Amino acid sequence: MASPLDASCREVLEAIRYGRIQSATKAALSVLEAALLCLRRVSSVGEAKAVLRDFFSEALEARPANALLMNVIRGAILAVRDRLAEGDLNGVREAFERYYRDTIKLVKEVNETIARMAVNRIESGDCVMTYSYSTIVLKALKLAKDEGKEVEVYVPESRPGLEGLRTAKELSDYGVRVTLFVDSAIRYLMKEVDKVTIGAEAIAANGAVVSKVGTSLIALAASEGRVNVFVLAPTMKFSPETIYGELVELLEKKPESLVSEDKLKEVGLRLGEGFGVKVPMFDVTPPEYIDAIITEKGLIAPQAVTFMLREIYGWPFRFTPVRELLGEACESP
Repeated sequence: MASPLDASCREVLEAIRYGRIQSATKAALSVLEAALLCLRRVSSVGEAKAVLRDFFSEALEARPANALLMNVIRGAILAVRDRLAEGDLNGVREAFERYYRDTIKLVKEVNETIARMAVNRIESGDCVMTYSYSTIVLKALKLAKDEGKEVEVYVPESRPGLEGLRTAKELSDYGVRVTLFVDSAIRYLMKEVDKVTIGAEAIAANGAVVSKVGTSLIALAASEGRVNVFVLAPTMKFSPETIYGELVELLEKKPESLVSEDKLKEVGLRLGEGFGVKVPMFDVTPPEYIDAIITEKGLIAPQAVTFMLREIYGWPFRFTPVRELLGEACESP
């Protein structure tokens, strides 16, 4: 059956694929919202299965490192699986809408809790460095401002996507003192920094943090400078797939997203003739460079992530990998 994905779904996929949606949280919730709107327009359970199968699969391919996206998709499929099997289209819609509402509420509450915990680690007069664009980090820094804490925030430009510019603008518009600088000055400016607060795309079972490329360099420079690094991430960003050694897939963009062929020609370079361009979007920060992960359950050491996953999924671990679950629940009739 051909997939009846509509324009709203395609628009969200393109926005995620090409970085127009920068926040991992916003990307995950945008996918859920688009799927909800599309389900309202299908006319059969077969079409509903095709929408969920194709849209969710493409969303995972567009942002494969996003553990929150992976986990909310898993939850969505589990929420509607029985109704799909029964052929109950109205039941599918109702179950999905209920899951969507509950997830939006949960994410908002969890992010608020984490941000408030993070604010307790920020003191008036601190210079805080952040990186890229994180919904939770922005919330925490704005809360610090609301509480009257005078904080200066250092923000690298965060190439290749330049997410730091948006972070700097939002904080500046909110009245927070911001200094924007080139990525190559991270180590040079670390001596002026009191704390580093960063978001995450995913947290692996061993406590390693997957985030925007360049995050590992910040953590390394902070470790060298004896500056504490705090990762703000809900447990919904923990990746259960990594329990069994599955690697988090790190997205790379096409060469033209960094430099155009016309620009290369100006300096006498051509792709494919002993010359290439790599544009990684994410990297992995080892747990030894992270002082604490601030979750809705409190501050934990990176080494405690495995125990947290056991608490969530039981022991032995009980969960179905999301792509396998997607295939089982949404296979064609």
